[in-house]
Amino acid sequence: MANPNKKVKRPDGLGKLFRYKTEEDKILTLPIEQLLIDNYIYIHRAVKKENFYIMPEDSCYFFKEIVYDNEVVGFATYRASRVNEDSLVMQYMYILPDYRNKGLLVEEIDDASLLFESNIIIEYPTKQIVEELLKHKLARIFEDRYVVSRVPFIVPMVSIEDATSGVVREEFDLTETKGYSKLSLVYDLELCAVVGLASEHAENMFVEEEIPEDADINDYNTMSLPLRSDDEEFDCINKRANDPQINDGSYFKEVRKIMDDQNDIIQNWLTIL
Repeated sequence: MANPNKKVKRPDGLGKLFRYKTEEDKILTLPIEQLLIDNYIYIHRAVKKENFYIMPEDSCYFFKEIVYDNEVVGFATYRASRVNEDSLVMQYMYILPDYRNKGLLVEEIDDASLLFESNIIIEYPTKQIVEELLKHKLARIFEDRYVVSRVPFIVPMVSIEDATSGVVREEFDLTETKGYSKLSLVYDLELCAVVGLASEHAENMFVEEEIPEDADINDYNTMSLPLRSDDEEFDCINKRANDPQINDGSYFKEVRKIMDDQNDIIQNWLTIL
């Protein structure tokens, strides 16, 4: 019987890629958790032990092994982007604890960009992922708190009330929403939040039931829900509840001002390869 704790070997150092299939004009995506159970039980056990969140029954277009020293030590999954057809969304990336802080995130982004000939967008980044982007100069920090990233983030849009209610992403019911999503380059390290600024007016707050049918969703401010792992490590739910700018309604206006004041620096930095 095979040892379930033994890592999958890749002697050539190249990770395997699982792709979606088409059948009678139907796209058959890959069930993420079942694929882990069937092929990488040691990774699945680690995922469960750490309470790494994978949405129930979630699937992907591509499942890509992450290899270090010829062993599979993690995975990344990708789906199509509804926002930009030239991009793929990285839904999940997981690396076994002993292999973190080795630059594997940046390697994966570069590798996936070349392999799929697409820009990569990160869905619901953890603070740890953002700090890794900072470490490798793919993101830059302003005012000791606000990060601008070269790699875009994407999150479902929720109201500021929902984002500060104390409910984590893993427990928030999105089934009754219209599924609006927001692209953003801005992340708040203090609150562990992707900050989606309105494109025009900082006072436009996202409240789904109040959005007109013909509205441009980019004209509304939003903040990502907290992740359980970020709250456990960084107490971000409590910090959101007690943030003075959130409580007095000035938060998005202040973030907008910082981004506007630094706009020339940000734009020059973003264009430097």
